[in-house]
Amino acid sequence: MDKKKIFLVSLGHLSCDVNGGALPALLPFLIAAYHFDYQAAAGFMFAYSCLSSIIQPAFGYLSDKISKPWFIPAGVLLAGGGLACIGFLSGYWAIFAAIAVSGVGAALFHPEGARYANKVSGASKGTGISLFSMGGNGGFVLGPILAVAAVSHFGMPGTLVFGLLSTVMAAVLLRQISHMDSPHAAARGASPSPEAAQGGNDWKEFSKLTFAIMTRSILFVGLNTFIPLYWIHTFGQSKTAGALALTCFCTFGVMSNFVGGLMADRFGYLRIIRFSYLLLIPSIFAFALIPGPEASPLSLFLPFLTPQPAPADIAAAAAPAVTSIHLALALLLPLGFSLYAPFSSMVVLGQKYLAKNIGFASGVTLGLATSMGGIVAPLLGWVADHHGLPAAMFCMGGVALLGTFFAFRLVPSEKTQGARRRSV
Repeated sequence: MDKKKIFLVSLGHLSCDVNGGALPALLPFLIAAYHFDYQAAAGFMFAYSCLSSIIQPAFGYLSDKISKPWFIPAGVLLAGGGLACIGFLSGYWAIFAAIAVSGVGAALFHPEGARYANKVSGASKGTGISLFSMGGNGGFVLGPILAVAAVSHFGMPGTLVFGLLSTVMAAVLLRQISHMDSPHAAARGASPSPEAAQGGNDWKEFSKLTFAIMTRSILFVGLNTFIPLYWIHTFGQSKTAGALALTCFCTFGVMSNFVGGLMADRFGYLRIIRFSYLLLIPSIFAFALIPGPEASPLSLFLPFLTPQPAPADIAAAAAPAVTSIHLALALLLPLGFSLYAPFSSMVVLGQKYLAKNIGFASGVTLGLATSMGGIVAPLLGWVADHHGLPAAMFCMGGVALLGTFFAFRLVPSEKTQGARRRSV
């Protein structure tokens, strides 16, 4: 594994995804400055999400056909430059277009960035892709902090900081990785994998993997949404406590991403995916069964049939026993591990299944499939509104069961390659 190149592309991933993390934090400032309504603000998120996620497979396919290392710095530059412009614009459609450019940059970066990380990871692809993923996770964590600090001190023109960051990072990336395809770089990197040498695609297994990733995306968005709400409305804690609980969950999850990559290189990608789903199922159901204030035994086992108190009534109720909060905190550890640890394994396995189209595989696993969480989130919110947060968690437990089904239906990439060789 070329550690220098993995480190650089991970920094590039951070510089790209810091813009996606910053955009939600910038929306209140845009609303206050230009008097946009909530629908208009949601339109900004729609523009970024669609262009950064849904069109990634198209850029991945392009990357497979005309792979160019400069796609990586170009994506970083567009992602940061587009976001930087919104601080100097006032018209809705002008800001919308700038955010769309930022989304296009993110879509351009990820497939080629994942291909690059795969190539320079050598035999340690799980570790390499996990480091690449950690860069993106770090960007989403840093984005809101940087956005609030910059705009609070300099006003809306403070978004220029994202343009400066992306310009510097793009220049470094262009200088350092532009010779990736040279003989010297190829010698330092990995030799072609058996899957790439065979040059086959297994669309059936890749489709099953995509469904598994979709279930993970639904669970990821759902838990990020409901964990702080659980702390506030079920456990009667403050908003700060809810935010801290989410921070603990995400922090442990990012660490688990790296650990999962190391474990995958040693024990196998599919084993990590299956183990994570098996751990996820009892963790989600156990979390849903943690009693809050005035919880009855019936509400624990039949959340859909038990009338749920209004959030205001729950907040006014007495705080739950300390043991409930401690148990919930303890369950954040297996929840974080089981969601984050298999991610790099899923990306690498997708690249192995589509050995001839690694860029397209990366675009699906990093973009299109992960957008499913945002699509299903309103449905989970409806369940929580009408039947309570525990009911929404039980639904997510059902999603985890579905993901486990797909995980155990997957065939190791080595077996699929062997089957193709025998059929030739």
